[in-house]
Amino acid sequence: MNDSFNILIFSKDYNQGTTIQDSIKAAGYDSQVFDQEEAAYEGFLSRNFTLCIIDHDMDRKETRTLAAMIKSSENIIPVIFLCEHPTREEIALLFSFHADDVIRKPLDAEILQARIKAIQNRYRPQNKKEVKIYLFGKFKFDLSKQLLSIEDKTTKLTTKEADLLTLLCQHANNMIERMYALQVIWKSDNYFSARSMDVYITKLRKLLQDDPTIKIINVHGRGYKLSTHEDGN
Repeated sequence: MNDSFNILIFSKDYNQGTTIQDSIKAAGYDSQVFDQEEAAYEGFLSRNFTLCIIDHDMDRKETRTLAAMIKSSENIIPVIFLCEHPTREEIALLFSFHADDVIRKPLDAEILQARIKAIQNRYRPQNKKEVKIYLFGKFKFDLSKQLLSIEDKTTKLTTKEADLLTLLCQHANNMIERMYALQVIWKSDNYFSARSMDVYITKLRKLLQDDPTIKIINVHGRGYKLSTHEDGN
């Protein structure tokens, strides 16, 4: 077996999942197939997977949710989406969910193995220190204490405020999709969760008013961006 990658395969069609499994077995990869999102995520948490392959139906947002949950975990791993005839917009959406690769179906076993090998070659497990303090503009954000400080003013954030600000800081000057933020922090993208996030975005904007170079920008109704540039772009 290939000891470098232990692969989680998710497909709502279990037979399709086993077909994917067979296509990489010849390359010596160990893998496990799941056909339910909850079971896949529980498997991810309980086993040391190093790559995830998602057989994705663009009409089902649940598979994007699974990817978002995996990418928001402490043990972040590469994710490959398999999609049948995706449009450019759909591919862009998947990369906004931090896809490491998107492969068109019908599946070609040699191409899939080559793409896995390419990710394997650049994948370097690192014991990175968790970021505890973010500095942006005149602000200092102490994540562990949930404290936002500017000059001699310090504000204790609520857990949701701290979680949302952390996500914005992690992706500073890049857009975060609304659905991604909702799934990572609220674990739901229903109406009530969306309204709650809007309220917290407003609260954070008020807290950040003390430095006019720092702004939370709406991006074409698709998401948010923490801008740390003076021109707000």
